Amino acid sequence: MKTLIFEYSTCVGNNNLMSEGFEILKRLLEDLEYLSYDVDYLLMDNLNIDSVKKSNKITLKEDLFNWLAKNSSNYDFCLFVAPEDDLIQYKITKILEKNNVNLLTSNSSASYTCCSKILTYQKTPEDILKIPSIIIDTSHYDINLINDKVKYNHIICKPDNYTSSNYIYSIKKDELEDIIKIYQKSNIKKMLIQKFVNGTPISISAIINTKDVNILSINSQIIRNYENRMSYKGCVSPIKHPLENRIKEISCKIIKSIPGLKGFVGIDYIIDDKDIYFVEINSRITTPYIVLGKISNKNLTEYLIESIIHNKKMEEITFNDEGEFYNEK
Repeated sequence: MKTLIFEYSTCVGNNNLMSEGFEILKRLLEDLEYLSYDVDYLLMDNLNIDSVKKSNKITLKEDLFNWLAKNSSNYDFCLFVAPEDDLIQYKITKILEKNNVNLLTSNSSASYTCCSKILTYQKTPEDILKIPSIIIDTSHYDINLINDKVKYNHIICKPDNYTSSNYIYSIKKDELEDIIKIYQKSNIKKMLIQKFVNGTPISISAIINTKDVNILSINSQIIRNYENRMSYKGCVSPIKHPLENRIKEISCKIIKSIPGLKGFVGIDYIIDDKDIYFVEINSRITTPYIVLGKISNKNLTEYLIESIIHNKKMEEITFNDEGEFYNEK
């Protein structure tokens, strides 16, 4: 089974995502050391994973998209991690689908939906509690019209289609135009303006095939708020939660509403008392994978791949402890 593995930031040099990306790639490849798969992986020349001996490292000498267009047809399967930014994940998925590579991730339709937070909201059921939001085009806007539409003073501003938390701001409404100007300078056109919900951020991790949804864990999220900027600093996984059953029920409902979701995905929420606010779906492997892979009673990557290939109801998987990951950037 010829398999291609890669993580976008570690093969093209995206520093914003490098820390988590490298650790996710390392976790995948270390799990694969114990399996009989024939694995190639993409990694920058100046990076090495000393613990990986069996898999074959490939260093790109050209653009990733060009390389995939020319070479991905040589592989039976591909498991990759890439950001939603500027439809990167979607574009990679389309290339792999065109070359008839079996995806161990979501298909291009699901990827396209999840690349936009507002589109994801539109696709999910109306009875899912969502954060009040509007979307604006930063290149063409009317601040007076926006102020009329935004009925709350404390707001969150975030790009509609970015993975990194670099551009998430927690501000008062009268500061909004300053943030729009920052987005303009950074060439971010679509901005989501949301009501600030004063709750606890959590996520869930799930593995999905066409026959089953397995909610693996609920995870805490470590969010830093410094000078109005909010940034993701890590997670604790898995955690106990008093609303566990409702969170899992809502998660399954959201997942089933997005055709084509497959493999490992994450869903973010904010919990305010007993209200469970849906934030977004990440249709890819997310940071908790780093932790869960270390404390699972099974080889998590083997479990992920075999669950997709055999496409049947999944066996139970448990975790022996609680773990954590901190991004030191």
